[in-house]
Formats: sequence, structure tokens, C-alpha cells
Amino acid sequence: MKKIYKYLLPFVSLIFLLSACTKDFVEMNTDPNAPVDVPLENELAGAMIKFDGGFMPISNNNIMLSVNYVGGRWGNAYPPDISSTYQNWTSENWGGYYTTMTNLNDIIAKATEAEAHNMLAAALTYRAEITQIATDRWGEMPYYEACKASEGVLRPAYDDQETIYSEIIKDLKTAADIFKEGYDDPIGTVDPFYHGDVSKWQKLCNSLRLRVAVRISFVDEATAKSIISEVLGNPTDYPISEDIDDRAEITYAGDNTWGVGFWYWNNLLLHSGPGERIVNILKAYNDPRLPRIAEPAISDGEYRGTSRVGRSQEYEVEDISYFQRNYYVVNGTTGPNIHYRHSEVCFNKAEFFLRGLYPGGDAAAQQAYEEGVYSSMKELSIMVDGTPQIADDVIDAYLASDSTSWSGTTQEKLRKIWIQKYIAMCFMQNEPWAEMRRTDTPTDYPAVGCYYPNHNRGPFRCPYPADEELMNSENSKPYFERQYAGDYLWGAQLWWDKRTGVY
Repeated sequence: MKKIYKYLLPFVSLIFLLSACTKDFVEMNTDPNAPVDVPLENELAGAMIKFDGGFMPISNNNIMLSVNYVGGRWGNAYPPDISSTYQNWTSENWGGYYTTMTNLNDIIAKATEAEAHNMLAAALTYRAEITQIATDRWGEMPYYEACKASEGVLRPAYDDQETIYSEIIKDLKTAADIFKEGYDDPIGTVDPFYHGDVSKWQKLCNSLRLRVAVRISFVDEATAKSIISEVLGNPTDYPISEDIDDRAEITYAGDNTWGVGFWYWNNLLLHSGPGERIVNILKAYNDPRLPRIAEPAISDGEYRGTSRVGRSQEYEVEDISYFQRNYYVVNGTTGPNIHYRHSEVCFNKAEFFLRGLYPGGDAAAQQAYEEGVYSSMKELSIMVDGTPQIADDVIDAYLASDSTSWSGTTQEKLRKIWIQKYIAMCFMQNEPWAEMRRTDTPTDYPAVGCYYPNHNRGPFRCPYPADEELMNSENSKPYFERQYAGDYLWGAQLWWDKRTGVY
């Protein structure tokens, strides 16, 4: 027995020693500045910036080829007879959407458990916004079964766009009802939209509800009317954007090269310029926003837009306008990437009143239309550093001109609303493209030199990524077939796109 104790005691001592060393080792190698649980406010801010960086920056990409705010100035790099327009259209952001969705789903689950009401409402609002952007690009997508790899769902089923829109509507309604309760828990000052201002988040949520309503109004008028009636009929419970300071955007600090890389390189190299469509509309209307957006051509001081493929054949680079050099370089920042502007809610209201989707009639429609133009003038003014805003008397004169005054038939007034909305959304990506497909205003012709000439409009949607056809073929097959029905780069019209005679 003594012999057993002789060997056992050192062995037990060694165990305690190793245990102590292990404990010390873990403590010494735990970074106190790297918490295991990221604060919800940081997680939300990170998810917002991640999505913003991939989906929202202005650039000379294929969506911009359709919207035509941006065209090329480099004649040598992009010869005028290029024939590969849309050929390089890729679906690079597909995975970025689902990564952000995973982050937001995590925030929503944690905020629900912690009873962090305003954080929950903000995350639901942002999830609704990004889902609308994604489905307005691709149409049918995985939604219900998406982001469930941890549950063993590796090949998620697709949902039709009407179903996805019903979930967007549900998220925004849930968020709106949370916000109206007046909870005082914080969203966090790192919030890149509003630095934690809950009241502005509430107005954004309800303004996005009107965005959804106008988008579906030609395909599901009853649901659109229900949303509009609840929001506009209950301004205390469901406030909306009130002025241009309620805009939602993300600005990147200082000389951040990659935050809004397009503007960095454009200001450095002048490689792009304003598109022919936006310049021609602004010139035709003698619009005071033109010099806020563009600089005149170097050769002769004229404002001249460029084609969506390379530069216009009849002009040299010096004959083409470039973007206002100070544009988006405001107060030591580059940006912003724009998610929502106050002018949008004004034009939506004008359409609701004019079409009878909400009581108010012609007089209310005119007031909302003119407020939209006024707001857009001011919104674009503040983008140019050190320059006074467009004066009220200049705006009044603009609204009194034949081309922009509130006159004509109902359809002519609708066209005026939609044209002004297109101008007001200058340098946004997703919304103007969606609205052009909904309203056919301004008419979206295919790009010059297009490789696919047998179309009278630009593409109807983004093509799905090839990985979906390979890795999720059982679920994606019918949707890929819908894409090829139009042809791969055009696809088929979206659920809410009720235009006729377009191909």
C-alpha cells in the first residue's frame, strides 16, 4: 500500500499542476479586446456596410447601362463599335445578399430574445429593403429555405416573387408596429444611416412601405391600397419622411479609396461621364440640376452626354461632359451611397393621389409633385461642396415652365411624375432601374451596339449565377428556363412588370 501511495501522490500533483497551467494558458491567450459576442449594434452596422458596399455604389456596370446615368469617356479603352454590351453581366452580388441575410437573421433572433425592440425593428426594416433590392434584380429566389445550411438545407427551394413580396410587406409591418410602441432601447450610434436616431428609422420603415406599395400597384392594387391607407391615414402611428434630412445613405470618411471607388477613380481619371439620357432630359428642361451633376465639355463648354457603350462615335473625349468634380466629395467624405431620398416619398404620394389609390385628387397630387421637385433640387444642391443650394425662385420658375408644370391629361401628369422621379434618383442604382421597368419611363432602349439587337427595351432582370445551375440544379432548373425564355441576358419580365409590347 505504501508503494501505491508513493507513486499516486506525484501523479495527482501533476494533474493539479497541469490543470492550473491549462487554466492560466486559456486566461493568458484570451484577448480581452475580442469579445465572443459582438454587440448587436456593431453587428447591424457591419451587415449594413457589407451590403451597401456590394449593391449600392454607383458604377459603370450593367444596371447603369440600362439606367444610363453613367457612360464611358475613354474612347481608346471602349471603342464606339463595341458589341458586347451586357455580355459581361454577372450576378456577383447573389452571395453577398445571402451573407447579409444570414447576419440579419442572427441579429433578429438575438434581438427578439433580448427584447431589444428597436434593434429588432431596424433589422427587420433593413432585411426588407435588401430583399426587395435582390428580388427586383433576380425575380424568383430562395427565401424561406435560404440561409439554413446549419440546419442541413444545402439546396434551398425557390420562392416566387409574389411570395417574397408578401414577406417584405410582413417584415415592414412588424417593424412599423414595433416602432409605434415608442420603446426607448437604443439602436446604437454606430448605425451608419442615422447614428441611432430611432425616429428616423421609423420614418424610413414607413417610407419603404410606400415604396413597396407603388411597386406592386399595377399587379396587386388591393394590397397596395391597404398599405397606403394604413400609412398615410395614420401619420402619428406611421410617420414617413418629412424633409431631405430624413434621407438614408451611407457615407465613407475622408479619402477612403474603396468606399465609393467609382467616384475616386472618376475624379482622378475622368473615365466616365453622365449618360446621354440624363443629360438630354436636363438640357431639354433647362434644368438647374445639370451643372450640379456635370461639368461642360472641355472643347466647347457644352453639356454633352455619352453613350452607354464607350463614348459617342461622333465625339472626341474632349467633347463629352464629365461629372461635377466636387460631386460626392462633400465635407471631407466620399459618398454617399443612397438608399432613400425624401423626394421619392413625395413622388410616390403624387402618384397615389393622381391614380386614386388614396383620397386627395389632383390638388394633392400637384402639391406632392411640386414638393418632390423642390426636394430633389435641394438634395442635389447639397452634394456640391461650398455652393449655395438652388434658390427657391429658380425652382418656382422651373415648375412654371411648359415641360414641367402641372398640366395635361392624367397620363401626361403621370409621365411628368415619373420623369422627375428618374431625375431625382440620379446616382441610385436599384430603384431607378426597377421604376423604369414598372413605368417604362424614360423608355429603356437597349444600349448602342448591343450584342443582342432583337429587343426594344433593356434587360428585364439579372441572370442567375452559374453556380446555382450547377449546385442547386433540382430547384433552379425551371427558373433558369424562364431566363432563357427571353434569352439569357434579358430573362422574362418580373411579377410586377405589367408592361405590354416589350421584349
